[in-house]
Amino acid sequence: MIEPELFNFKPTTKKHMYVKKSWDKIIENIDEYGLTHSMTVVLPDTLFIPNYVESMFSENGYYYLIKDVTLCSLIDEGFITSFVKNGNVYAISLDTDLEVDDCISITNNNLLRMSLIESSYQNICLPVKDSKITLDLKELKFNSKYFQRIKECFQRFPIKFDLLICWESNDDNVCPSSIASYFNKKGFKCQECFPRSTTTRKYNITIPTGKDTTLLDTWLSYYCLGIKIDDGEPCILPNGKLTKSDSHNVGQVTQIIWTGFFNNDKVKLLFETFRNFMEKEGKSYWIAIHLEPFLNSPYPCVHRTFLLNPEDQYYVSYCTNSKKC
Repeated sequence: MIEPELFNFKPTTKKHMYVKKSWDKIIENIDEYGLTHSMTVVLPDTLFIPNYVESMFSENGYYYLIKDVTLCSLIDEGFITSFVKNGNVYAISLDTDLEVDDCISITNNNLLRMSLIESSYQNICLPVKDSKITLDLKELKFNSKYFQRIKECFQRFPIKFDLLICWESNDDNVCPSSIASYFNKKGFKCQECFPRSTTTRKYNITIPTGKDTTLLDTWLSYYCLGIKIDDGEPCILPNGKLTKSDSHNVGQVTQIIWTGFFNNDKVKLLFETFRNFMEKEGKSYWIAIHLEPFLNSPYPCVHRTFLLNPEDQYYVSYCTNSKKC
């Protein structure tokens, strides 16, 4: 029997680091990243979740699924004039995988980013760097030769995308749903979507105090994976277990997970809401917030965990690929 050919696929090298930051820096750095797929909040010893926390995305959290979008429609003069010039568009292709499929996104400052497979970027005939193309939609001039060349290249590109999309208008009096109305009038199928949330609780839990960020980050990994930490059994926590000096016994730990399509403004809303919640509660315990990116986005994938405490000392745990995603 002929042995099958074997391939040695090495796992992606990860880079992990902790950074202490002020609150203003945390909010400022949120703008450095793109779209977020899910947000997880872990609240120790919290019996009651206020209504303003549970309903923070009920009025402004919706987004839209637009079917079979072409690249040409994203540089259409009507689209750019109505939405790009008057706010920020956020979008990402649905059900696509990097390195296998063509992926696109529109992120901070209306940048259209494309990650294309080899046959696609050879066909599209635009300057490519590491299989990626970036266009600043704000800077496109419709009468320029550069714009005409991009339009001709996009017309040769037959791929259509299902896009998750939302729009933040510069005018508070303009409804964000205008972007869905625009695509609907153009003949695209549109579907309104809302974030989904799940709340779970675990009872009689020993939690770290939060003074040791490495211990807390490791404990959070165990907790979110559903691994029970028993002092009688060995584990990878520092010293093998939680001790009286570095832990608290609490009645319950609450975990809330929002899944959907979140731009940076919605991430900031979540942070501000939970900072206010911490101040009103006045407890000495920490709050942990984990942000999960869209893995098919052309921008770098960064998994971030934020550790907040009442002493205004905030830590960020970054986990990134050492190579570009």
